[in-house]
Amino acid sequence: GQILAQVKTTHKLAQKYDGLGRLLDRLFKNALAAGKRVRTETDIGTGAVSISSAAVELVQMQAPDLAMAHIVIVGAGKMAELLVKHLLAKRATNITIINRSTKRAQGLAQKFPQASLDLQPLEALLPALAAADIAFTSTGATEPIVTPANLEPYRSEARSLLLVDISVPLNVAPETKELPGVHAFNVDDLKAVVAQNAAQRREMAQAAETLLEEEVTAFELWWRSLETVPTINSLRTKIEGIREQELEKALSRLGTEFADKHQEVIEALTRGIVNKILHDPMVQLRAQQDIEARRHALQSLQMLFNLEDCSEQYS
Repeated sequence: GQILAQVKTTHKLAQKYDGLGRLLDRLFKNALAAGKRVRTETDIGTGAVSISSAAVELVQMQAPDLAMAHIVIVGAGKMAELLVKHLLAKRATNITIINRSTKRAQGLAQKFPQASLDLQPLEALLPALAAADIAFTSTGATEPIVTPANLEPYRSEARSLLLVDISVPLNVAPETKELPGVHAFNVDDLKAVVAQNAAQRREMAQAAETLLEEEVTAFELWWRSLETVPTINSLRTKIEGIREQELEKALSRLGTEFADKHQEVIEALTRGIVNKILHDPMVQLRAQQDIEARRHALQSLQMLFNLEDCSEQYS
């Protein structure tokens, strides 16, 4: 998604500053169309492939409406930043950041000014977990900071807590999941989700490659057809010149009064005849995929109609 967006932005900038020729403009448009096909015709953009996105995907399977959930993130490092990013993308609104360093937590909050993150010190950890629906832990602690012994006094059995530990070593003692109402997951659970999604993405990537090959073939056919354009233009110019000369002669013979009254009709008639005569040959010429056959046809046209040098480059 990010790369496709960058290509789209680059294309718009190049158009704005007239930095594209016909060939490059078509290449950009085909690339964007190919990317859109891959997104709409495959599910390659779905399925978490990182620990942080897998953590959010996992909790959303348990609690689909994250906008209604009170979410706590313990830690304020890079992983916490990614969690906030993924949660906001899923429309989460009530997020509390708990961290030992207030300055670091403030730095994280400044990266998401639209989110109004609630910042709390580490001392507020257990009461915050007791009030949370979902909690993620991601600190550098070398020992578990959440255990059955320290969490149970704050817990209400009537309240469910989805607890996801993405730290190594673990921030949450494994036996914490034995507490009533606590559903705990750790990095090993998330790695399994990531591995499954990665396998699915590999399958989708193969389908995407097939679509891309189709788009590449379509572009190559268009590109090769460009060699017909100079000959077609030259032929049209020559026949249009003949049409105009003969029309002028006919109108002069018909007299001024008749010409003034019927010139538009006669003009449209002759132009329509020319267009219909040229239509089928031009369509067949462009559609010819055999390069040698097409070049032979071009040479025949140039010879039969005595066309001038039709060599022209498109860039």
